[in-house]
Amino acid sequence: MSLRLLWRAAVVGLVVGGVGLGSFLVPIPFLFEYLPGPVRDVSELVDVSRARTYSSKGSLFLTTVSVDTDVTLVEMLLAAVDKDKVVVLESQVTGGSSLDQLQEAQKREMESSKEYARSVAIAAAGLGRPQGDGVRVVSVQEGAPADGVMEQGDVIVAVGASRTTTTCDVGAAVFASQIGETVSVTVERAGRKRRLSLETAAAPSNPATPYLGIMMEDINYRFEPDVRVTFDTGRIAGPSAGLMLSLALYDRLTPEDLSSGRAIAGTGTISCDGEVGPIGGVEQKVAGAEQKGAEVFLSPLANAEAARSSADSIEVVAVSSFQDAVDYLEPSP
Repeated sequence: MSLRLLWRAAVVGLVVGGVGLGSFLVPIPFLFEYLPGPVRDVSELVDVSRARTYSSKGSLFLTTVSVDTDVTLVEMLLAAVDKDKVVVLESQVTGGSSLDQLQEAQKREMESSKEYARSVAIAAAGLGRPQGDGVRVVSVQEGAPADGVMEQGDVIVAVGASRTTTTCDVGAAVFASQIGETVSVTVERAGRKRRLSLETAAAPSNPATPYLGIMMEDINYRFEPDVRVTFDTGRIAGPSAGLMLSLALYDRLTPEDLSSGRAIAGTGTISCDGEVGPIGGVEQKVAGAEQKGAEVFLSPLANAEAARSSADSIEVVAVSSFQDAVDYLEPSP
């Protein structure tokens, strides 16, 4: 073989080798990968003082999703044949924000999630309830059931027969209704009480739950129970740990063992009225729970179909509220 042919063969080999190596090492711009993240026993993250606490024989697991921001060609190809992984566009993860902005937003969401979990669990255990002096309507969503009926500045004092002093009370009362049900809302407007009738609709963000389409704020909100609670979630961020945090705290504060000796995993946002909302990455969370050996996976109703389609052996239980989860988990009398 001539020197020229040897040189060409060497160049081709270097190019092919470089392309092959690059497929393993060089990230593809604008692509991220979702994969199963760490699964944590929530009891290890909850610290309670100034209240009697109880132990549990089983485990309540918090599930997470890991995000790979340096996806190579090989990883993309492997994800195509692995149902527990998925490659997505960067914009689907960040929504156009920077990674730093996304991380800060998720930290704030986790703090709100902790506060909601604390108030829901403590109230359910009978150890204190949020208090307020009313609920003010901040805005009304165009095209929503409240549009043209409620007004900015209305102070909600009752929903149906339930007196409401906080946004949590209003949310709980509306959540207890059926989609399409007519509910009465008593408001104070211009110094007079008015009873309004509204027909609930499916919430755009969670079609399984009813909504009125109003933004509200508390007037003189107060929640100062004797119980002291901290959640040591470390680097875990985002709102989706809310359900499991609330269940773990409730389990610690009540004598019944929610787990009944089982390994229970789950996910879902929690609102102060106990509603469980949808989350992202449920397929990866189910996979992480199965790898951990969990027997049951608690899924928001809106994510249940996707959770079941990705499950191999774990039982997926759909829940719409904190109370749904408790009703499923508490031992029968």
